[in-house]
Amino acid sequence: MKELDVFRYLKKYRKAIAGFSILAGIAFYLIAQLYIQQYTAVTVIEYTGSRAAEGLSPDDTPIDPSEIYATNLVSDAMRALGIEFSEATTDDIRMNIHAEPIITDEDLLIQQAKLDNGEEDYEFIPTRFLVSFNCGVRNGKEYPRKILNQVLQEYASYYGKSHVNTGLAANPVSDISTKGYDYLEMAEVMDETLESMTEHLANKAEWDMDFRSSKTGRSFQDLKNEFEFIQDVEVRELLSEILEGKITKDCGLLLDKYKNRNNDLEISNSAVSFEVERIRGIISSYENAMDEFSATNTPEADPNTIDQTRESALRNYVLPNVYDDWNRKYEEDDWEPVDRTAEYDLLMMQYIEDRTLYEQNLIDREYNNYILDVFTGAPSSSPQEVQDEIQAKIERLAEKINKLQTIYYETNDEYNEYLGVRNISMLSSVRVTERFPILIFTILIVVIFGALGCAGAALFGRVEDFIEYYAFTNKVDGLPNRAKCDQFITARDRRPIPESFACIVFKLANLQAENARLGREAGDQIIKDFVGVLTSVFVPSDKLFVGNNGAGQYLLFAEALEREQVNAALTQIGLVMEEKAGERGYHIGLQSGSACAGEEQCYYIRELLSTAMKRANSTHAGDDRF
Repeated sequence: MKELDVFRYLKKYRKAIAGFSILAGIAFYLIAQLYIQQYTAVTVIEYTGSRAAEGLSPDDTPIDPSEIYATNLVSDAMRALGIEFSEATTDDIRMNIHAEPIITDEDLLIQQAKLDNGEEDYEFIPTRFLVSFNCGVRNGKEYPRKILNQVLQEYASYYGKSHVNTGLAANPVSDISTKGYDYLEMAEVMDETLESMTEHLANKAEWDMDFRSSKTGRSFQDLKNEFEFIQDVEVRELLSEILEGKITKDCGLLLDKYKNRNNDLEISNSAVSFEVERIRGIISSYENAMDEFSATNTPEADPNTIDQTRESALRNYVLPNVYDDWNRKYEEDDWEPVDRTAEYDLLMMQYIEDRTLYEQNLIDREYNNYILDVFTGAPSSSPQEVQDEIQAKIERLAEKINKLQTIYYETNDEYNEYLGVRNISMLSSVRVTERFPILIFTILIVVIFGALGCAGAALFGRVEDFIEYYAFTNKVDGLPNRAKCDQFITARDRRPIPESFACIVFKLANLQAENARLGREAGDQIIKDFVGVLTSVFVPSDKLFVGNNGAGQYLLFAEALEREQVNAALTQIGLVMEEKAGERGYHIGLQSGSACAGEEQCYYIRELLSTAMKRANSTHAGDDRF
C-alpha cells in the first residue's frame, strides 16, 4: 500500500479544495449580504437650549431623547416618505432606533474631580447623543439615511412645538355654517376669533420678529396685519350690514338667546358682587385693626421718631418675615428666598380680578341690550333672497379666514422646525455604514473551509489508498490488478484516443519454469525486480498507466509516447534486466509488444491493445531471455 503522503492528496484534490472553499465563500457572502447584513445610519445631535446642561428643555421639562422614536413621530416620518405598512411597520422602525448619551473621558474626569472636592450631589448630564438606526439591506443603502433624517426632522418640529413654541390658536370659523348660528352670531364668532388670533400673533411677532417662513413668505407680523385688516374692515362691514338690515334667520330665537345671555350675566354678577363685598369687608377690618394697633403701640414721647417706631412694630408683630430676604426653618436646612406676598396682597389681587369681571359683564349686558333694541319689532325672519346674500358673504369671509389660517399653520410648522433646529443641532451628517464586516468574514470562511477541505482530502485520499490497495492492487508486485486495468480501458473505450497514445504489453514467459527450478520466493523476486525496473523507466502518473492484468501480462498505456521513445525504453529495460538476472542467478524470458496509435492508424484503445498483445505473443521467449 502507498505510504501516507498528505501533499500527494492535496496536490491530487487541490482543484476540488479550491472550488469547495470558493463556493462556500460565495454562498456565505450572498446569504450574509442579503439576509444577515444590516446598514447602520448614525449621526450626533446636541441639545443647545439655555438649560440643556441642566437636563431641561426650554419649557423646564426634562430632556427625553426617547421622544425621538415616539410612535407618532415615526408614523409621521413614514407618511412623509411614502412608506407603506406592507413594507415596514412603525414598530419595526422604532425598535431599531437608538439614542445613546456620549460621555467622554474628559467628562468622567471632571465628574470625578467634582466628587473628590466634596460635591457629592454633582451629576454629569450629557447633552450630546449618538442616534442610530439599523435595518436590512433589501431596501438599499440610502433607505436608513432617509429614515433617520426624516425622523430627526419630525422630532425637531415636535420639540419646537412641544417644548419651545406656544400652541396654535383655535379656529372655530372652519365650520361656522354648520353650527346653527344666526347671522349676527356668526359675525360675532368671526370677530372674537380674529381678536384672539391677532393677540396670539402679536405675542409671537414680539418674541421673534426676524423669522419669516421660506414656504409662505410671511412673518408673524405680516399674518397679524392681515388678520387685523379682516377684523377691522370686512367683519365690521358685515356686522354693520346685519344690524342695519336686521337680517336674521329667526328673530324670536335670536332675541331669546340674548335675553338668556343677560340672565347668565346677572347670575354671574350677583355671585361676583357678593365676593367683592366680602373682600371689601375683610380689607376694612384689616385697616381698622392696623389703625388701632398703631394708636395703642406707638410711644408719645418723641414725635420725631414715631414713624420709625411704627415701622418697627409692623416688622415685629404684623408682617413677620416679609422684610427678610432669606429664611430657613431649621439650622441644618438650606436658605430659601422668602415669599413677600402677604395675605393682604392676595386679597387685593382677587378683588381686582372679580371687579374686572363684574365691569366686563356690565359692558356685555349693555351690548346685549343694544342688540335686543335693534331686533325688537323686526320681522320674524328676513327674506330668503337677503338671507342667501348674507350667507354667501359669510361663507366667502369664512373661507378667506380659513385660507389665512392654513397659511398660519404652515408658517408655524416651519417655525417649530426652526426652533427645534435652534435648540437641537446635528453635529454631523447622517453616515451609513455596514454593521458587519462581511468581506472579512467571507475570507475567514474561505480559509476555514480550505482547511476543512485539506483535512477532508487527506482523509479521503487515505481511504482511497486503502480501497485502491485492497480492491485494485496486486499484492505481489504492488501494481494495479486486472479490475483496475479493466476499469482504465472501459473509461476510454468509447472515445477515440490521440495519435500520440501508445500501448506496450510485457510477458514473463519462463516465470513458471523459474518457479519450479528456484522456488516460489525466487519467482516472486523476479516479478519484483521486473516491476521495479518497469516503473523506474515508465513512472506511473496521470498520463501513464502501468498494471498487471492477472494473466501474466503487464500493460502500459501512455498518453504521449513516440515510437523512438518506446524503442529506447524497451532497450533500457532489456539491459537492466539482463544485469539483474546475472546478479541474482536466474533466467528471465521477457516478451514485449507495442503499438502506437498514429503509426497503426488505430484510435480505439481495445484495438490498439489487441495489436500490442499479438506482437507480444508472437515474440519468441528465447529471443528475449537474459
